[in-house]
Amino acid sequence: MLAELRMKLETGGTDFGYCQSSNMQGVLMQRLAPAYAEKLHEQGLKPYSQYLLAKERKEWVVKTFTQEAYQEIIPPLLDGTFTHFVIEKKGWEIGICAKELKTTGKQELLEEFYSGPCSGILNLEFLTPTAFKSNGRYQIFPDMRYIYQSLMNKYSAASAEMEMYDGETLEQLVVHSSVVRYRLHSTFFPLEGVKIPSFKGEITVKVGGTQTMARYARLLARFGEYAGLGIKTAMGMGGLKLERV
Repeated sequence: MLAELRMKLETGGTDFGYCQSSNMQGVLMQRLAPAYAEKLHEQGLKPYSQYLLAKERKEWVVKTFTQEAYQEIIPPLLDGTFTHFVIEKKGWEIGICAKELKTTGKQELLEEFYSGPCSGILNLEFLTPTAFKSNGRYQIFPDMRYIYQSLMNKYSAASAEMEMYDGETLEQLVVHSSVVRYRLHSTFFPLEGVKIPSFKGEITVKVGGTQTMARYARLLARFGEYAGLGIKTAMGMGGLKLERV
């Protein structure tokens, strides 16, 4: 089960943007059963992602990509008594004025993989600061190897039925993918007194090779809309959107 819960916020004029995303992980943990919150704390790759958007209206977006995460996370947030929360570090009380839940079965993603032609064009938008980490250093450019590797690892961790990480497939994806357009800028993501170097913006990727290769890349990107991309996706980084073409 893949789920996306969007909560429209009433922020009272506060500066409530993605810089507060790490605080939202604390808000989320307070809503969960203590045993499950402790289980999440011990896990490496988390079965959910969350981030804040501050466009025309401010939203808190929480996404899950395993059945257990859906059952443990989404109902407490949908509960009718959850109408506001407090950012204790700031002393802000934030209201929740609307909630919208959308769900998709993983089978639907697989059906997309097998059905119809695929254009081989991926329009990816990095909604919140995104970064990768390799050999102890932050990587702040959307290198296709890091993108595919991150998505394959997350898919494998979330699916007991399918091992998505394969070195040969990764190499083929990298070889046949090229960035043909980009609009990016560097930025920082504040986290516990540290500013993580990262990037935001958009890229267009052309995937060559076979139709199977293009479909595989699209499947990973679709899953990435729920899992997020790169590091710290449970704390507000790596929000990803695939534009439909």
